[in-house]
Amino acid sequence: MYLKLLGLTGIIILLSNCATMNKADCLNADWQLIGFEDGSLGKNEVSISQHRKDCSEHGVTPDLTAYRKGHYEGAKAFCTTHNGFTRGLQGKEYKRNCPEAFEKAFLTGFSDGQNLYGLKKVLNQRTDDLEDTYKELDWLEHTIAEKSEVMISDGLNRNQRIAIRDEIAEHQTQQQHLYAVLRELKQEFENASLAYEQAKREFANYSPTN
Repeated sequence: MYLKLLGLTGIIILLSNCATMNKADCLNADWQLIGFEDGSLGKNEVSISQHRKDCSEHGVTPDLTAYRKGHYEGAKAFCTTHNGFTRGLQGKEYKRNCPEAFEKAFLTGFSDGQNLYGLKKVLNQRTDDLEDTYKELDWLEHTIAEKSEVMISDGLNRNQRIAIRDEIAEHQTQQQHLYAVLRELKQEFENASLAYEQAKREFANYSPTN
């Protein structure tokens, strides 16, 4: 297998290469190695069209057979169930870049990763909703306390006190509404948390999740 021919250092250097090929790259190209690079990065086999375009300016034609051989091995390393899960969990898209021979395994993991990603996204939203509600309730509590002190302070006439009283009553109405909403938000948060934790246990065979 071509993968076995590559040392760790070689792979790191290979994956860090710029996608655009210059004259020297084209003249000295190892098309099997380039194919492996593209495949291992999850690029579709049609990526060779860009290499063909780059190298045509320098009178070089890619070795399609060698490229495809390398790409197949690279895709084999990329299109695994584990990697599919990882990319799904990261919220990345799948652009049908896995050969048919490996696509089913990749999509199995990718689907599970997407499911967990979606559940985590819902949980994050429920957490944000709770935090925002608590912050608003805290602001209302402090505002009501401040206005209550102002209302009984010296130097205000009757109309000013009535106006402040009405503002306090309005804030208290908002408080009551938020406390009612808070009960629903807590339940939604608990449901989202439970669903996420259950899914984490279900997919624990892939890798640790945050």
